[in-house]
Order: sequence, then structure tokens, then C-alpha cells
Amino acid sequence: MTASTISYPLALRLLDEGDAERYIQAELRYSAADPLAVTAVFDTTAREPVPWVFARDLLSAGLDQPSGKGDITIWPALDSHGMPTVRIRLRSPEGDAVLEAPSSAVEDFLIQTWTLVPTGIEGRLLSIDAVLDSLLDRT
Repeated sequence: MTASTISYPLALRLLDEGDAERYIQAELRYSAADPLAVTAVFDTTAREPVPWVFARDLLSAGLDQPSGKGDITIWPALDSHGMPTVRIRLRSPEGDAVLEAPSSAVEDFLIQTWTLVPTGIEGRLLSIDAVLDSLLDRT
């Protein structure tokens, strides 16, 4: 971890219809170079870890209320012991998954990101040329 990036490992519980508890190792990543985004990297049975990129604001909002539309939705919940959690639903052509993380871990990660790049100043760190190049795939 450098001064401009944050890496936060955690275990996420995979929620499914079965009775068995299954966990997926994941890592939340944040970089001041891409201040609006969070990357969740999942260590699955695939050959390579599976990354999902979404807005930091989406993750933050999901602590308190249902947030997101489409491929990623996030909402607060309680686990089977009554502890606050955050549920993350990921949808892809290969299938859907609902993952559960302790709210305290997600909040801790977000606090670290806000310390690195406070909310509201993200735009000052973005290069419009780099954003356009990325959107237009001009590398």
C-alpha cells in the first residue's frame, strides 16, 4: 500500500439458498488516481481474481439505504446474529451473487478512502484528458 492507494482485505459471506455458509476472500481497493471508483477483487475458483469496479458513493450510500441500479446494488441488512451488514448484489451474464460484509469493515474502508481523498474534491484530482481517453479507449 502506498500513500495514494488503499487495499483492504475481507471475507464476504456468499448468500444462497443452501444452508452451508460459504465465504469468498475479497479485497477492496481505492486509488487517488481514480478517486470516484472502488474496485472489489474477488478470489474465486476462476483462474484469475475477478474485479468489479463501482462508485465509492454507491458503496457509501449502501451503508444506510438501498442504492444502485443494474449490475450492482448495495443495501444495509442484519446478519443471522443481528449484526449490521452490507449486502452487495452483483449481476452478470454468467449469473447473480449476493455477498454480505460486516458494515463496520465497509465503513472502516470508506473512512480510509475519505482520509485519502475527502468527499467533494474528487473532481480536482481528475484529468479531463485522461477521463476522455479512458472513455474513448484512446490509450
